[in-house]
Amino acid sequence: MEKDKEPELYLHKLTEELERLDAQYDDLTPPSLQELEWLMADAAVQRKRRERKELLLFWGVSLILICAFLSILTSSPMIYWIIQAIIPIVGLGGLGIARIRRNREGVQE
Repeated sequence: MEKDKEPELYLHKLTEELERLDAQYDDLTPPSLQELEWLMADAAVQRKRRERKELLLFWGVSLILICAFLSILTSSPMIYWIIQAIIPIVGLGGLGIARIRRNREGVQE
């Protein structure tokens, strides 16, 4: 008998909670079409500004790195070639470690 009443009890509680939630958000109105268009235009402008800042930051950092490596190359070519050898080795090592971890996780699943 109690198992038959259990779903009805949950349904009743859920209905009460949904009515309470509806009562809390009853006074909210959705924005008008003009407001949505304005928000979309504002978001597009902000996104373009952010993209422009990111692009300037990218070019600034890359220019600094190129200048640093060129100055190292002219002052001490041996250090430059050591750095040029270490970077791919570290990158390939990281890829290898990631692949090993992925294979281990695949086996465990």
